[in-house]
Amino acid sequence: MRTWIVSLTLLTAVTAAACSGSSAVTPASPTPTSTPTTTVSAVTGTWSGAASDSSGTTMGMSMGSGMGMGSVGTMNWQMTQTGNAFTGNVTFSGFQGGTTMTVSGTMNGKSGTFTMTMPNGSMPMNGCSGAVTGTFDMDDLMVQMHGAYTGSTTCNGPFNNGQMTMAKR
Repeated sequence: MRTWIVSLTLLTAVTAAACSGSSAVTPASPTPTSTPTTTVSAVTGTWSGAASDSSGTTMGMSMGSGMGMGSVGTMNWQMTQTGNAFTGNVTFSGFQGGTTMTVSGTMNGKSGTFTMTMPNGSMPMNGCSGAVTGTFDMDDLMVQMHGAYTGSTTCNGPFNNGQMTMAKR
């Protein structure tokens, strides 16, 4: 009987406090920290690999006359990712142009889209420029990407059916 009276008294006190409009003690919200947390960006770093497309070259770039026919070599992207966006420079091991090719894009989970800009002086054929757009997917470890692209150059025209495979170094 005594336990029942104590329980009833406690229940009455809690109900009265709730109905009276007095504020009940609630757990404190966590205090925000002044330093934001930083996450590792999936694309940030150096990526190297191969690409081929309908032009019979890499992204519409043949070595052209005066340079001997041949491959422009391994494609390298030096990337920096901030949030979902990334930017970087593109080089090809077989060609060292005077102007930098750039790439930019966005990530959504393990997938991304990109645009590569190839200004005059960045391609083996003098006076040529170009642009490439594409998509890619990364593996579960985020160390390999496989993609598809299309584009056009001012010297060789459009190209399509592009495929690329790159690995993070």
